[in-house]
Amino acid sequence: MSSHPVYFHVDLDAFFAAVEQLDNPSYRGLPVIVGGEVGKRGVVSTCSYEARKYGIHSAMPMARAVQLCPSGIYLRGRMHRYHEKSQEVMTVFSRFSPVVQQMSVDEAFLDMTGTYRLFGPAKETAQLLKDCVRKETGLTVSVGVASNKYIAKIASGLSKPDGLVTVRDGDERAFMESLRVKDLWGIGEKTRERLAAAGVKTVPDIVDCPPKVLSLIIGPSGSDFLKTVLSGVDPGLFEGEVSSRSISTERTFETDIESMSDLETVLLELSQELMFRLLDENLHSRTVHLKIRYSDFTTVSIQETGEQHINDSEDLFKRARKLLGKKYIAGQAVRLLGIGLQKVCDTRDNEQMDLFDDGTNEKKRKVEKALHSLAVKRGKRMVTRARLIRKPGDE
Repeated sequence: MSSHPVYFHVDLDAFFAAVEQLDNPSYRGLPVIVGGEVGKRGVVSTCSYEARKYGIHSAMPMARAVQLCPSGIYLRGRMHRYHEKSQEVMTVFSRFSPVVQQMSVDEAFLDMTGTYRLFGPAKETAQLLKDCVRKETGLTVSVGVASNKYIAKIASGLSKPDGLVTVRDGDERAFMESLRVKDLWGIGEKTRERLAAAGVKTVPDIVDCPPKVLSLIIGPSGSDFLKTVLSGVDPGLFEGEVSSRSISTERTFETDIESMSDLETVLLELSQELMFRLLDENLHSRTVHLKIRYSDFTTVSIQETGEQHINDSEDLFKRARKLLGKKYIAGQAVRLLGIGLQKVCDTRDNEQMDLFDDGTNEKKRKVEKALHSLAVKRGKRMVTRARLIRKPGDE
């Protein structure tokens, strides 16, 4: 009955594809790929585990996925449906912990510290949570249990799908040293290649490598990061998201992205996902936050507050794309991309600019909210005005 910190990282398994297989049983057991339009510059959002056997992964160009699996079932995303199922899952989570830190539409951290008297041992509680999600939503989740969020995040991915991995308090360092290099969360393919080229091929090799040498191989940020996490200490990557005054979502890529157009495509999807949450909860915000994590572990962020509230997904995407253009270093490999809305409120404040607004912005927001509500009611994909990705020559 220890009072040490306990965190669950809960990750929905192949979420978008799983929802499609749930809604259409004829897709079960088949390679399902959800993403952008085939033949254009769309990317894979999620694919089923059957599709992953062909080498398909998230953020891969759809054209490449078709080459790898011509017989796959290729679907455009139904964000309204995914958001609806996500809310069902988050509702289950809220019964287990008063502190649910939703990181994206398909993953969350639960602070389970001090819940022993309510639910019993952490492993049994995690299994109960898994059973509840399956029974009430038809979906499966993988759960990692640990004394810090970073290790819980790694643990949840070790036995997917439908996995449960527990790291006991005091075993953090031993657990980290037992991993393969590719299991270390946040390490991109290029970083692994640089380590391997220098003869550092295993986690024990990294542990034994002098910090100065490691810094020469992957840079100071990467060296400090690895030394910290391999000692079992949380590097603090997932802090600062709990506040009720902000909402955010992010994607970690299985393969690093260097193409600006691919990053913009992912940014469009993130913007639509975040706008669904904003509309559903009738929230408002003027401040957009962008986070970029490069393959060398360097993380940069930028935020900007506009004069008017964000009205629709097109508006949010344009603001986020502007920040991406300011902060992204061309040609650098990106491991993670995230956007958030800060200083969120449930009513519009009376900023001066609203006095001069002719009502167009509010009308656009109402139209998108109406389309969103209609999509949820009828189970159809939300209508969009046009593809929002910038075309050559656009400003």
